[in-house]
Amino acid sequence: MESRSQVAEICRKLGITDEKFIEIELKRRLHFAKYDKLREFLKKNSFSSAQPVSFFDQYLDTKDLAMSQKGVSLRIRYKQDGAKVYIQYKGPGFLRNNILFRSEFNSGKLPNIVLKEHHNNFVHFNEKNVQDIILNHLPDEMAAALRDHLGAKILGKISVGNLICFYKKEKFLVKKGKIYLEPSLDKIYSFYVRGERIYPMATFSEYENEIKAENNSLEGKLDNLPFLLKFDRMIASKFGLPPERQDKYHRCLSLFAKSLPKNSFSQIFTRFSGRRKK
Repeated sequence: MESRSQVAEICRKLGITDEKFIEIELKRRLHFAKYDKLREFLKKNSFSSAQPVSFFDQYLDTKDLAMSQKGVSLRIRYKQDGAKVYIQYKGPGFLRNNILFRSEFNSGKLPNIVLKEHHNNFVHFNEKNVQDIILNHLPDEMAAALRDHLGAKILGKISVGNLICFYKKEKFLVKKGKIYLEPSLDKIYSFYVRGERIYPMATFSEYENEIKAENNSLEGKLDNLPFLLKFDRMIASKFGLPPERQDKYHRCLSLFAKSLPKNSFSQIFTRFSGRRKK
């Protein structure tokens, strides 16, 4: 009964009705110098590990970064050399004992969107196409969450994809009965794109650990949070990894914004335009 009441409370806080769209994970900052040692440790202490994969994301937002201010992220993900393209949405979340709770939605493979052999196709994604995807090609649950979290006004203004992140990711598997942990290591290289020019933004690595359960049961995840926390404490103690409380989108923006006057995210889109705010 207690677990069911927790499920209801978490769904309410995240603004969704279906628990299967809730992810629970821990994130920690990982210095490049510790990356290989942690990778070898996870390989020795997990049941299996996947081959590293590379892909990149193009983050979408409004021109005034309304989505970032809402604490959400929407990204077009290009995998398998552009053969698989889909949209991923992560809603606003909350932290509890350094554990991040948030909703996650995936569009599935989008039709008629592939990379073509052209020197700038991957950075130009025109506004009509973005709006067409949002209005016509998202699953009902994902579209409903976007409307509920953002409102029609913000949805209608999503148009830009100026932030590109290239990833190298490696996943591991740690089982416990019908649930398992999925620790992963990421190397992230982010770039700001304006017109034909690309500007390096930030380079960093991260350690993430997501708890998963049979049938994506939120109750199963909640009942086994002590297992996640115990594993996390062991990793943090052994490798000295500080918590990371931001997702990748907001971390990239915050790292870049430190060099801007007044630390304002909204100035990112005027930084390279040659114009200054009056």
